[in-house]
Amino acid sequence: MNRHLTTLAAACAAWLSLSGCRCGKPEPVRGAPPLAAAAAVAAVAVADKPAVLATLPDEREREFVFAERGGGVAWADERGGRFQVVHDGRAGKTYDAVGPIALSPDGRRCAHGAQADGQWRMVVDGVEGQGFDEVQSPVFSPDGAHLAYQARAGERWHLVVDTTVGPGTRSRLLGPEFGADSSRIALIDDADDQGFGRLVVSDLDFKGQTVVEARASELLVNGDRTQVAAIGASGGKQRVLTFAFDRPGQVRRGPDFDAVSRLAFGPGGRSLAYLAERAGQRMVVLDGKEETVPPGELFGPLVVRPDGKAVGIFRLDGDAVRLHQAFAGAGPDEVTPGGGEELTYSPGGLHAYASSRRGRQLVVVGGKDGPPFDRVVSPSFSPDGRFLVYRARQDGRRFVVVADPSGKTTRQLPTYEQVFPVRFTADGKSVAYGVKDGKSLRWVVEPL
Repeated sequence: MNRHLTTLAAACAAWLSLSGCRCGKPEPVRGAPPLAAAAAVAAVAVADKPAVLATLPDEREREFVFAERGGGVAWADERGGRFQVVHDGRAGKTYDAVGPIALSPDGRRCAHGAQADGQWRMVVDGVEGQGFDEVQSPVFSPDGAHLAYQARAGERWHLVVDTTVGPGTRSRLLGPEFGADSSRIALIDDADDQGFGRLVVSDLDFKGQTVVEARASELLVNGDRTQVAAIGASGGKQRVLTFAFDRPGQVRRGPDFDAVSRLAFGPGGRSLAYLAERAGQRMVVLDGKEETVPPGELFGPLVVRPDGKAVGIFRLDGDAVRLHQAFAGAGPDEVTPGGGEELTYSPGGLHAYASSRRGRQLVVVGGKDGPPFDRVVSPSFSPDGRFLVYRARQDGRRFVVVADPSGKTTRQLPTYEQVFPVRFTADGKSVAYGVKDGKSLRWVVEPL
């Protein structure tokens, strides 16, 4: 496999099934955030005007990264056994290998690792940084003004923010996560094999650091990046820690359990849910309330309903998969014959998820099956709850489906070779997303 394809596997994962990504098995990424953290990315205003972002020179297979707000696109190309990153059609310098690409939320800035002469450097807007043995996990701040990444020099791992190198630890780092105002950063450093390490909040030059907890895991920020949650461990017990990003010294500690997992903020960050165990009893905890979970394997993340009054998760009950909705008081759990994934709720509490029937895939809305396709992913309700949108593939073509709250299709948007994650515009009246259409990489905006 080409080296740049291997290192780009992490960027590809979010849209593997629909975007046309053909990466092989991804290698483990040191310090990658947990899945729950990926789901907590803040909602931002996206570009609401269609645009051609770049034109490809040929039709070779590539992996594309679109900016969160739709303002740019980047990819890696091979040239004579060497590799270069192309940002909005502008090709950078060639290297022996390149790493995962990060774009600032507005798409104007680009960063990636690059190897030359046996060293790795982070390349930011075409400028090479300090040389290290490894560089990984570039992430821009919400305002796009700062870049953080992890770097290994010898046996020590360092967090680097812009050009400032942190003190470093002998074990790996988890995170980092920027706060809403881009002036602070949270991370877990010196993490062990179980993912527990020191939870730290720091300014960007590492002169003002607060050690929140000596042993913590599962760093999670809420959607607007103002609140932080993590799992603390001491004395053989675990508990949930929560604090405001700008007040890391004021930590709220939940009750002790034998184990805690799957932290999940609700929309707006007003509610927090997690799984816990005590004396052999498994439960869902929502804002301090506890409810026992029936027997059976749980899979997928916890999803907090927008009103903060219920939490959904899928449960294997014998041979049947069921949607368990804790605190809902809704009677027996809904059976999902083809399994379930990507659970979501409307503002009014209606649930939807992707499932399958007889080799075909579909979206289930409120317990009712939608139309079947070859593949469906990423169902999401509009901010007003009037529409459900999801990506679908049929006969090799990709497109976005717009449905009403009953799951009935109201519009099937134009087809493309590849369709990337869908976002709602600020007014909630349109959807916007990146597409590959022949040699053209475009940002598409379609009214609902």
